[in-house]
Amino acid sequence: MNNQLMEWCGVPVVIDEAITELFEMPAPDQDPAQKPEFRVTPSTADLVKQDFELYKPSLERMADTWRENKERFMQEKKAND
Repeated sequence: MNNQLMEWCGVPVVIDEAITELFEMPAPDQDPAQKPEFRVTPSTADLVKQDFELYKPSLERMADTWRENKERFMQEKKAND
C-alpha cells in the first residue's frame, strides 16, 4: 500500500504500527491548516480495503466529527485570545 496516496472519504490515511486503537485521528491543534487524517494499523488498513463500503459510513462520521471538533476548538481559541 502506498501511504502517500491512500485516502478514505477524502481523508489521508497513515499506516502506523505504533497506534493502539483500530482508528486514530490527531487531536485538533492551533494550526488553522491542520486537516484530519486516519492513523491505522496495517491490519486495519487491509480490513477496510477488503470491504470499504461496509466501513465507509463510520469513516465519514469520524471525519465529520473531527472537522466539527476542529471548528469548535478554533472558535474557542479565538474567543480566548
